Amino acid sequence: MAEIGCVVDTDKNKVVVKLNRTEACAKCRACTAGMESKDMIIKAYNECGASVGDNVEIVLEESNFIAAVAIMYGIPFFALILGTAFGIFVTKSMSIGNSELIGFIIGIICVCAAYMWIKSKESYWKSKNFVPKAIKKV
Repeated sequence: MAEIGCVVDTDKNKVVVKLNRTEACAKCRACTAGMESKDMIIKAYNECGASVGDNVEIVLEESNFIAAVAIMYGIPFFALILGTAFGIFVTKSMSIGNSELIGFIIGIICVCAAYMWIKSKESYWKSKNFVPKAIKKV
């Protein structure tokens, strides 16, 4: 998965790259940013010695991309399912009020806890190559 962008800033061993939003990204509409025609700004490792004004090719290996998606969406999804199921099971076994509503609330709390856990491990995730790389000047 490669994109081409222009280096707008350098920072130690990283570059800040301005990318034009592709048509596929604009049509996705998964986020509010996809609905606008603004440029994307990405920080990437500078493996090609790029400087400000250079056009570079940015890549994120597909396996790393899939792992990043699994972390950001898979873990919270399973937290929601497990929290909801646990909440429903416990409230039904204790004969407490509306077990589905309580289970859903517990599921939402588990999702929030999962996102806080992911955020607390951010330095670990960054060390696992989930950051794009500027591999060559174009």
